[in-house]
Amino acid sequence: MKAKNLKVNGLTEPIGYSFDHLTFSWETSGEDLDAQSKMTVTVALDPAFKQVVAQADCASGNLLTLAPDFLTNKTRYFWRVQGLTFQASSFFETGLMDEAWQAKWISYQDAPQDAVCFSKKFTADKAVKTARLYLMALGLYEASLNGQAVSLEYLTPGYHSYDLYQQYQTFDVTHLINSENELTVMVGNGWYKGRFLFDGGFENIYGDKQKLIAQLEMTYEDGSREVVLSDESWNCQTYFIKENSIYDGERQDLSTRPEPLQTIALADDRATLTERLDLPVKPVRVYNPTAFIDKNGDLILDFEQEITGWIAGRVETPKKQVKFTFGELLQDGHFYRDNLRTAKQEFIVDNIEQASFIRPHFTYFGFRYVKVEGLSEAEALRFKGYSLQSELEETFSFASSSAKLNQLLSSVKWSQRDNFLSIPTDCPQRDERLGWTGDIGVFANTASYNMETRAFFANYLRSMRAEQLAQKGAVPVFVPYPKIKPFEGINPFLLGGAVSVWGDAATILPITSYRHCHDQGQLKADYPLMKGWVDYILKKDQAHQNRHLFDFDMQLGDWLALDTGIKGSVMGATDSSLVATVYYWISAQNTADAAAILDYQTDNAFYQKLADEIKAAILTTYFKGDDLNLAPATLNSPTEQIRQQMAQGFAGQKIDTKVDTQTGLALLLHYRLYPSEAARQKLADRLEARLEEAGNSLTTGFAGTPALLHALSENGLDQAAFDLLFKEDAPSWLFEVSQGATTTWERWDSLLSDGRISGTDMNSMNHYAYGSVEDFIVEKLLGINLPDLTGDTWKIAPHFTSHLTWAQGKLMTANGPLEVKWVKTGSLVETTVILPPRTKAVFIKQDGSQCQLKSGSNQFSDFFPDKSDNAIQDYKETVNE
Repeated sequence: MKAKNLKVNGLTEPIGYSFDHLTFSWETSGEDLDAQSKMTVTVALDPAFKQVVAQADCASGNLLTLAPDFLTNKTRYFWRVQGLTFQASSFFETGLMDEAWQAKWISYQDAPQDAVCFSKKFTADKAVKTARLYLMALGLYEASLNGQAVSLEYLTPGYHSYDLYQQYQTFDVTHLINSENELTVMVGNGWYKGRFLFDGGFENIYGDKQKLIAQLEMTYEDGSREVVLSDESWNCQTYFIKENSIYDGERQDLSTRPEPLQTIALADDRATLTERLDLPVKPVRVYNPTAFIDKNGDLILDFEQEITGWIAGRVETPKKQVKFTFGELLQDGHFYRDNLRTAKQEFIVDNIEQASFIRPHFTYFGFRYVKVEGLSEAEALRFKGYSLQSELEETFSFASSSAKLNQLLSSVKWSQRDNFLSIPTDCPQRDERLGWTGDIGVFANTASYNMETRAFFANYLRSMRAEQLAQKGAVPVFVPYPKIKPFEGINPFLLGGAVSVWGDAATILPITSYRHCHDQGQLKADYPLMKGWVDYILKKDQAHQNRHLFDFDMQLGDWLALDTGIKGSVMGATDSSLVATVYYWISAQNTADAAAILDYQTDNAFYQKLADEIKAAILTTYFKGDDLNLAPATLNSPTEQIRQQMAQGFAGQKIDTKVDTQTGLALLLHYRLYPSEAARQKLADRLEARLEEAGNSLTTGFAGTPALLHALSENGLDQAAFDLLFKEDAPSWLFEVSQGATTTWERWDSLLSDGRISGTDMNSMNHYAYGSVEDFIVEKLLGINLPDLTGDTWKIAPHFTSHLTWAQGKLMTANGPLEVKWVKTGSLVETTVILPPRTKAVFIKQDGSQCQLKSGSNQFSDFFPDKSDNAIQDYKETVNE
């Protein structure tokens, strides 16, 4: 019996993180695990567990939440989990918590610089027992002590709502302290003051000069203490990094001789400093490129996978200039970057005077291809590609008889890796890279199968809550949300306000995270955000006669759907009020469910009543008896009028708005928003007809795509669902694969059938929203279904398809890997389910019957006819023999 992977709030041995709750989790394995009926978590001040400060039993599962009321600042806690035959231990450490900072914010008096270096020399003339560095710098920083990096993470402190709070980092630097020391912190622009946002971007969004606050606390072996604080005595000087920008890249001049700057202390608020939640950004994979000369005669490195990060390597001989330009495409045999819009994505190093290892410091790139200038092919091939992402544990793997389906899932996971960098971004390469709430909302379930997203979402949701409070209840379309002073011609996305699907991420992310991890501590922390969003809509609803229809205000509807017939349109044909009201119901129901889990009985009753009333309004508005109402009043709503104005401005055309689009039908079916069984069947029949009218192609956008295949499969249309999944001509998921994609695209037609890009205005080859299809593969194709919100029993119910002869997947759970594999031979399907110990699960056969699963290997035989009645007869005769 063993326990491993011990975590606190989804983090391994966290130091100086924010602990507004304490959820201890672990994985277990061993033959005698089923006998472990109870486990005990103990927290102590010492590794021998003599000074116990908290203890509680865990009767089921591998997760326990405790109140953090025993925590004190700057303290290391040791914790262990024990069963009858095992124990395992780990630790976590608090930061400054409520202790007032002694250090001051510092900056410089001189003109703004693109990068500066702060430094402080100090002595430590006694043996050091412990040393902690509490540090925050804006924009981005890299710190070193005596020439050694204080951490292996990059792009620190990440991106959060700097104007509302600042996350500082805590580093254990005990091993780096000498008798004579120098602490240096180089600071660049980053999101803080570099060019960022739409239409060419804005500079100095949060500030116009870099700043820093640092507090280095040393405890000596004799018990005495010494503190090094940031103040006017620190040195500040210019740096060899001359230009740096999230969008444009970085320029370095290695011949630069630093010039002193005048350090000044700032009166900036220190009360908004808080412990970190942001995960470390680290290089998690390294790639060696191949090289070729393109049709322009340019030297190109190909990393054969689109990644987010940078390249680094040694230049052995002096060079006047070396230049790297990053892109994600080739066009007609040429290096191509026009779809990056204004983002330069360049790394330039001037005046390399001696052999040097070079890399960027304060930027990152989204790329597969790199154009190289100033190096020979042999020299360029010394450079490696480093994939950067927030440090998350991957939890799902898949394989099947279809190489293209396998590549699709690889592409989905890569888009997640590439866009999970501090925040969940829409894309990693062009001049955007924003934390769009709608994108992560529709992708959250798939994301949480692929990786343990609990801590990553917790960080993002903290910023979302801060922005919600600043927006008086609204959840903006991207988080963090920079506040740009309005001006004529400003991008409307910068004017504030909230829309459905995007704002609903406020309830979708917390409830999805809970569904995957059952972390009540995190759900409790996120609950005010959930409640705040629903209350915001409800208040507006009440101002519009309390009809429980979200048919007012601007909506984005089914973003990037293909059903308007307007080339390049970003808006779909589905009634935006229908989409918004369905999501209003989803958020109300999510909030009611969260209140029930947390035993907030009054809230549960209130939000459940609201959800029921919204559903009743949907049925009254969109149905006449058992028939779908094709001309509801919402087609003349304020939302629709705004939408038509937008359509006229965008394309000079009127949108033929409908409710019986693929998206409208899929949403009503998947969320069971219909009045009767007869109505359900009519919706399913109409959805099938809509598919046939579209040539058996999907036309859905961001709102409809996550529901489409589920809606088909859940309503007797498995064949149609799998035909869409395995469709290879455009528009489809596998069309992207056939075009050589290694990540998922923003648009169904990002590339055309001839390989040419469809447009450059808004066209990324690395968006994850349509990768939401993966949860259909997990839950339907493999049949791995999570326990209900208040239950503990998994449901394994695979859906077989003639498109495959076998499929298998492995999902890491708290009790170990849960594996499902099915193999089809003719009409006979053999399914193996390997269930980890201490896990409850049932297997649901094709006829609907259920079997209780046991720990270990479970075998099932089932019948799945390929096409004809002859196959059924052949199977029956085989069984009878």
